[in-house]
Parts: sequence; structure tokens; C-alpha cells
Amino acid sequence: MSLRLLQHQADDIAECLLIFELEMRRSRTLEKRLAAYADFERAVGRIDVLRRDAEELLPNAREKDAMFDSLDNKAISVMRSAAYRVAEWFATADLGWFVGPVTIEPLRQVRPC
Repeated sequence: MSLRLLQHQADDIAECLLIFELEMRRSRTLEKRLAAYADFERAVGRIDVLRRDAEELLPNAREKDAMFDSLDNKAISVMRSAAYRVAEWFATADLGWFVGPVTIEPLRQVRPC
């Protein structure tokens, strides 16, 4: 793996972070916002994998530090946004109390027309 390939992967991850941030802000449904949140979390995981690869390839390179500083700053800015915090709350909250218990009787589940 070369420095050029690492830089290409870092650019790809940075673009994904921007896209997922926009999806979390502008999606009209909660389902799409939660999907963007999950995709963002996977992109952060990709940053960690890329960091391990860079450590093996370039133990003392300044380009590596600059590359990861920009990725880390973008990820942190997204995590501080209101859209991310709301999506995180919905993804991690236990909302079973809000929905309520489902009845066992099948006739109660049928709704009149």
C-alpha cells in the first residue's frame, strides 16, 4: 500500500463524511436519518482502519498527520452538530415505553373501517 493509495482512501472517507452529514440534516424521514447515522459510524470505523494501515506503512510521516488531522476535525465537527446528536439519541434510546404494549387478543388488533 502506498502513500497515494492511503491519500485516495482518506479523500474518499472525507467525501463520505460530508455526504452522511448532509443526509442526517436534510433527510425527511427518521429512517433515512438513522441510516445516515449508521453509515457515518461505519465511516469513522474506516478512519481507524486507515490509521492502522498508515502506521504500518509510514511510521514517521508528516503527511500522515496532516491527513488524519483533517479527517478527525471533520468527524468531530459532525459529531458536535445537532443533527448528529438527535440521530444518536434515536439510535441509542430505548423507546419501548413510548410505543406501549401490544395486546395479545387478535380481535383488539383489528381496526374498524
